[in-house]
Amino acid sequence: MLANEFGVSQQGALSSSQQQQPQASSAVHILSLLLRLRQCCCHLSLLKKTLDQSELQGDGVTLSLEEQLNALSLGGEPPDPSADLKDTVCLNGSRFRSELFEDTRGSTKLSAVLTELKEIRRKDQKSVIVSQWTSMLRIVAVHLKSMGLTFGVIDGTVNIKHRMDLVEEFNTNPKGPQVMLVSLCAGGVGLNLVGGNHLFLIDMHWNPALEDQACDRIYRVGQHRDVTIHKFICEGTVEDKISSLQEKKKELAQKVLTGTGSTFTKLSLADLRVIFGV
Repeated sequence: MLANEFGVSQQGALSSSQQQQPQASSAVHILSLLLRLRQCCCHLSLLKKTLDQSELQGDGVTLSLEEQLNALSLGGEPPDPSADLKDTVCLNGSRFRSELFEDTRGSTKLSAVLTELKEIRRKDQKSVIVSQWTSMLRIVAVHLKSMGLTFGVIDGTVNIKHRMDLVEEFNTNPKGPQVMLVSLCAGGVGLNLVGGNHLFLIDMHWNPALEDQACDRIYRVGQHRDVTIHKFICEGTVEDKISSLQEKKKELAQKVLTGTGSTFTKLSLADLRVIFGV
């Protein structure tokens, strides 16, 4: 089946013009499903939401509205019409308890983040939490409220003046926000968040340079404390594969800087084969 997804024919090689369209369509489909698998590593409630266009563009995926709605979204007819449908949701023909997909529900990764935050609060220190998905930041916010932690949010919807006010409050006011939630894209626009000395990368991105830029938000001029970067990877999942690809990209980037290699800007078909082991 994976061979079919990659446009590999068992009947023999087709002409390049015949293969090009199926391969392009399959690649888009695979990328959208990979995005969903990555979201599963963070929190299942992300599956309830239609794929956001900005999230898709960040992965180099362009889907029509119909394709977005059909890309592993919750819904559809139950496999057994006679089954008790109370408090359940349907995901690709299988039914699961709806509580698994609630924002208030925990996840392995989220529990690990909250455990670290409790320890940091005891040390009277501040933290920055970065995610490429604003929907994930909203889920984290729900759990921060339940813990009694104060927080601010910086994403693409926050205007410049309010953003600067939030940064100033975070950096200079000991009674200000204990945690700053930052979207990965907003984290690359020169923010100075030296008020915190712990930064959490709670999801993996294909481009390691974006993650490095986010880490620089707390490791800047004016930082006088030891800085700790917390990076969370679910073992045995697609995140493990992304970590390997990140190392590859860093190596290629170094070759480009030294004039010994070519540029590498997108997830290639060869990378997809590595992820799926085909």
